[in-house]
Amino acid sequence: MIKVLPKLREMIWGSYELGKLFGTDKKIGEVWLLSGHPMFVTELEDGRNVNSVMEEIVGREYPRFPLLVKIISSSQWLSVQVHPNDEEALVLEANEPWGKTEGWFFLKESEVAIGESDEKVKEAIGTNNWNDALTFFRPSPKSFLFLPAGTVHALGPDSFLIEVQESSDLTYRIHDWGRGRELHLDKALKVIKKVNIKDIYHENVKRFDCEHFRIRLMKNGTSEGFSVLITLEGGRINGKSVGKYETFIVPIGEKVEIECNVLEVKLGEFFLKYQSGDRS
Repeated sequence: MIKVLPKLREMIWGSYELGKLFGTDKKIGEVWLLSGHPMFVTELEDGRNVNSVMEEIVGREYPRFPLLVKIISSSQWLSVQVHPNDEEALVLEANEPWGKTEGWFFLKESEVAIGESDEKVKEAIGTNNWNDALTFFRPSPKSFLFLPAGTVHALGPDSFLIEVQESSDLTYRIHDWGRGRELHLDKALKVIKKVNIKDIYHENVKRFDCEHFRIRLMKNGTSEGFSVLITLEGGRINGKSVGKYETFIVPIGEKVEIECNVLEVKLGEFFLKYQSGDRS
């Protein structure tokens, strides 16, 4: 079992509460718990980084470590945004191996907006009337919102969650609540998809599997590698004391005994079957 070190990211919409959890007085929006993305490459406790040891911990090589796991906390609305899928990313972006499918495991009651109708979203881009284009709702703790690439979404204020996603930072802003940041409408219009909330929102989730990743909420059990463990409370793993919101990698071929609540993350079939050179 290998402990990994978090990286904190200040954001305009972040919260001081998240900063305090990780020992800073800064306004933190995202804590990157595990990442091979060039923006933040996660360091292991022994000083190595996850991109340098992929063969050892996952059992194969990728263009970069394939999973990206964050804790997100917000004090105001994030932008209304959308992400490209794997095939669209190849066309629209240079030097990006994958698009961005993600999911949110909620740690408290939060607020979310989803653009279910692609046509209404496109209309709102012209009229700026977003009330008709977005469905607003409040996910409950321990629920999971799956956000396949192409889903128009926004996270609201006073939200707190763990995000699991492909290792990509491709985000196309559609609407930014008057903050004046750059929008990416041309690309966004090429990737927006229709969704239905009842198909992507799951309450009291124990596990969820998709093409790119699998998650499992577990307590007092065994995890076999390769897996990522995010602790949701203090406790013990393999007899070692662990704190809340720490992150550990269980390398391939190893297993650990867990005595606390954790969120376990594993690779989905897309990455299990991936061959370097498939997408570049």
